[in-house]
Amino acid sequence: GTAAGSPAARAAPGEPETTSPRGLRGLREILRLCLNDARYGLASLALFLLLVLLGLEGPVLPWLWADVVDGTGDPWKPALGIVVGLLVTLPVPYLNGLRFPQWWVRQMLRISLRLVHGQTGPRRVSRHTPAEVVAQGGDTERVVQLADNLMDQGLSLLLLVTMTAVTGSVVPGLFFAGTMLVSGLAATLFGPHLERSARATVAARAAFATALVSSLSAARTVKLAGATRPVLAHLADLDVVRSDRQRREISVQVWSRSTPSLVSGLLPIGAWALFLAGQLSAGATLVAVATLAAARWFAWTTASLISQIPSARVWTRRTVAMTGVEAYSAAVPGVDLGAGTAPAPVVPPRHPLRRLELTGFGVRHSDGTVAVRDVDLTVERGQLVLVVGPVGSGKSSLLRALAGIAPHTGRLTWNGDPVTEPELFLRPHQVGYVGQLPRVLSGTVADNITLGHQVDAAAAVSTAQLDHDLAAAGGGLGLLIGHKGTRLSGGQLQRLALARALAPRTELLVADDVSSALDVTTELALWQALREHGVTVVGSTSKRAALVRADHVVVLRSGTVAAQGPWRDLEPHWS
Repeated sequence: GTAAGSPAARAAPGEPETTSPRGLRGLREILRLCLNDARYGLASLALFLLLVLLGLEGPVLPWLWADVVDGTGDPWKPALGIVVGLLVTLPVPYLNGLRFPQWWVRQMLRISLRLVHGQTGPRRVSRHTPAEVVAQGGDTERVVQLADNLMDQGLSLLLLVTMTAVTGSVVPGLFFAGTMLVSGLAATLFGPHLERSARATVAARAAFATALVSSLSAARTVKLAGATRPVLAHLADLDVVRSDRQRREISVQVWSRSTPSLVSGLLPIGAWALFLAGQLSAGATLVAVATLAAARWFAWTTASLISQIPSARVWTRRTVAMTGVEAYSAAVPGVDLGAGTAPAPVVPPRHPLRRLELTGFGVRHSDGTVAVRDVDLTVERGQLVLVVGPVGSGKSSLLRALAGIAPHTGRLTWNGDPVTEPELFLRPHQVGYVGQLPRVLSGTVADNITLGHQVDAAAAVSTAQLDHDLAAAGGGLGLLIGHKGTRLSGGQLQRLALARALAPRTELLVADDVSSALDVTTELALWQALREHGVTVVGSTSKRAALVRADHVVVLRSGTVAAQGPWRDLEPHWS
């Protein structure tokens, strides 16, 4: 059988699975938000309930005050109750201010962390751009506000029951519930408009973020092309659209939430009319009037809850797609948001490469078109295998599939074991990948090589023939490379990426035209160093200096293998 952790092993339970949240599943996630971090969320809710019941705008104190002014009994007992109620609620706003913001921020962090976790996992869960993900993470307040409003609805029900029990009359409760009901119905009528405006706002925000990130990333190119003004004008146009759509969404929300103020204004008139008609006691009337502010607040939260559901639905669909899980607010295992700690990366078991075999191997583009088909290839440990061919022949697609970045068809075996989970198995400790356009961090050389792991950066730099350049620059591994490597040449960037790929003692190096920006002397030294260190390499090139040193050469034409073998046999026909 296949051992756990071998190429054929399945992903561990708990890996993200994407399904569309509908109905109760979406509500379940909102309820999870309400219950998360109970010592902050539910504790804050309990404090707010205490304030609502015993505060000046609650049902208890007005009822006690009615006993005081009624004069039919001992006034000292209700007066003492009023004093106790005021003293009890006095520190509540302060205590609530310590807990509620903690709950709010923690929920936003939970969702943002899930977005990062989903986008940086071994499996690509969506094809959204980084800018879209950042914009989505900056909009988490939508669903947190929804959860907060849902908790407020629970409080309103408790207040309604208490109001009825204290007064012995259903009339104050009917006024209160009627205000919330009318507000909810009014907000429901605005639902379709709210969903359309929310969808337009989310799309406009993502478009602006994408354009902004692209412009900043290409700032030097924009300046050299003298295109600063057109780019700024384009960003300004997108910003106008974004702002306009956001204003429209807010406008629709304001209209849908304004109903509570109009309806609650009728509450005291109706209550005093019933009192004058002898249909309502003084205590019940005072409770109905005193809870006017609470009725307005809870009616506003009802309207807000209903008005936010359409926009939250749009946001949730995108978030589930980006996180890869429905439980987008669930804690990431091992991460403590309060302490700011996370578990160290798990070191997967190493499987030393002896032989890599491709049988009927093929690659498809994301649009379904065939990039490479029917490749049969065997790579022995320590070999240098190079792929050559014209532009568009499928070289990069083949190499990306070997690195587990692109999906493949056919059979891929590692030491005879089938690789059934390439995204999980073909990772940096097994396979190192260097693309044509390496991506680097805006930090030091060491930062880019180690990426937070315990690896021998100096040895990797030496093998990649970058040590002489660093010595000449005078910074060594601590050399700052500038924004995305602007202080390095093209060849130095390629060798930095190569050092990063070699640092984990990679079993297989996949290099896409890694020597394209190197001079002849450096290139020869690089291939010699890789050979001396016994690195197994599968790469692409167009340089004869590399091809003559290869153990095996594969010639690709239109996605198929036209020929393969030693370069000395192929050169007369394919040079």
